[in-house]
Amino acid sequence: ARDGFQPCALDTGAATPMPRWERNLVVAALVVHVVDVGLDLLVVLLFLAHMQWGFFFGTAGVILWAWLVSSLYISFGGGSPAPGDIDDGGVADRLPQFFLNFVQVQIFAEAYRCVFHNGDTDYFHTLRLMEAILESAPNSLVQLYALIVWAGTGDAPEGAGPLLRLSVFASFVSVGLGLAMWEQKVQFRTSSMYVAAVAVMRAFEIASRALTLAIFAGLTHPYGFWWALLIDYGVMLFLIVRHQSVQFTYGLFVALPLVLVSLEPLVWRREDHAVPKDSYYMVRILEFVLMWVLIIHKQDTVDAKVDSRAVWLGCEALALISTLGLYVTLPFVWRIARRHELSRDVADWGEDDANKGLHGHGWNSDSDLSSSGSDRMQDDQDGELPPE
Repeated sequence: ARDGFQPCALDTGAATPMPRWERNLVVAALVVHVVDVGLDLLVVLLFLAHMQWGFFFGTAGVILWAWLVSSLYISFGGGSPAPGDIDDGGVADRLPQFFLNFVQVQIFAEAYRCVFHNGDTDYFHTLRLMEAILESAPNSLVQLYALIVWAGTGDAPEGAGPLLRLSVFASFVSVGLGLAMWEQKVQFRTSSMYVAAVAVMRAFEIASRALTLAIFAGLTHPYGFWWALLIDYGVMLFLIVRHQSVQFTYGLFVALPLVLVSLEPLVWRREDHAVPKDSYYMVRILEFVLMWVLIIHKQDTVDAKVDSRAVWLGCEALALISTLGLYVTLPFVWRIARRHELSRDVADWGEDDANKGLHGHGWNSDSDLSSSGSDRMQDDQDGELPPE
């Protein structure tokens, strides 16, 4: 039935079919999103029921902040038509879109369009990224903090520990997957193997950072948590100003999520990062060493906590394992990313090396190639890959 001439997408004007692995990735990301948001809401109810007001307002505030920012972006910011455009329906059209996104309906619509109508995944990738860096990452830290200083004590209900552990794990997966999908989005062609490697590395990164910060905050409770975040925010802001890749006003905002995880795709050039990766990870290594000097120095305090000693030791072990995982996987991912470095604006289309996508060097077969990017790129008649 498949013999004879088969019209290509370029001839018919149809969009390039989305690879099966990319469809599966969208479905998996949607499931992770639903599980992560659902568990965060259950944790909010847990804190409310047991009158843990600090953790309640912290977790609920993070959720409302993340939903508000993503809804404003989709409705009134970069995700909406510019005022005066022919497609701009004004406030009357934007308000329903705002509320649909705020109640988490928009992401289902985008996932449905991607999977069943071969739609562009830009909106879906953006919503997942914003949920990951604005909700999952900070809530993983807040909930780990609660697990250490409250859930392991006799005042907490029996189910608090398992619920918090499950929610934190879902947040780690959400952050890893969200940042990996952004890595996929900025490239015209990439492979499932590379996206999976980035997801694992990024999950290790947020796990290492959140666990170490939570242990440090527990040992310096109640003020060490805030001092650590404030000092790190100042360091990130200093690095942003020194590098001068983004405007200062934008740097004030982007420095917030940088306190927990590096944002930009690894394939971007060094000059396109708000904080270059080499500077960022050097700061993280230095902070890790300083925090663990204090943690080891105060280990007697941990040993004296009879009720929660198992929780403390478990978090310490996981922090060390995740840090090891990060710095074992990072060199491999970094090497591939540097081999296929891209401009943030993807401006240099004429260079000879621009034709080489992340589909070579044994990372995938032709069927693994992604069709992501701001516009779905199509192969020319000679079978050459589009420039990146």
